[in-house]
Amino acid sequence: MGETIQHGVLHLIGTDRIGILQKAAAFVKDRGGATEEGISHSLESEAVVLLVLSGPAETIDAIERDTPKLGEALKLLALFSRVANRSADRRDALPMTLRVSSPDFAGLLACLTEFFTNHNLPIVAYHTQKSTYPQINGIVTYRHSFTVLLPPKFDRKRFIAGLDSLAQDNDFIRDDISHSDFY
Repeated sequence: MGETIQHGVLHLIGTDRIGILQKAAAFVKDRGGATEEGISHSLESEAVVLLVLSGPAETIDAIERDTPKLGEALKLLALFSRVANRSADRRDALPMTLRVSSPDFAGLLACLTEFFTNHNLPIVAYHTQKSTYPQINGIVTYRHSFTVLLPPKFDRKRFIAGLDSLAQDNDFIRDDISHSDFY
């Protein structure tokens, strides 16, 4: 009988530059792991890289143990988290990015995080930008971008109807929904 395969996610965050994704993938390969998926996104001069990994237990242990060394070498925040159960549905998930605008920050973040959790949609990326409009008496607006993973069988119409209802109740505007931001 074969070895049990385990999974994890390697997170790298910091100043963007050429080669981060390649060095992270080499780090995983050098320890005997496989990179199943990779997401790399730049936010102005900052980079966010997520690698979904798999391998035997000793490989995942080595990657987890050596992640701080990778962070030091790349001068990035490097974190590793284990994934308990990576189902086939999750592997076939489609990333969807939702952009909303709101005068609120903390309340909206909590509201949408709860909404995604209630729909069993993992958030894989989040970004916010603060804007001030002096021509409208200095009103501050926050533009939020959430990327979640949609399972292959997903009731998009019901989800969007619920999201629009939530927007009315919580004073935010749904700006855009896209499936192609990361791929």
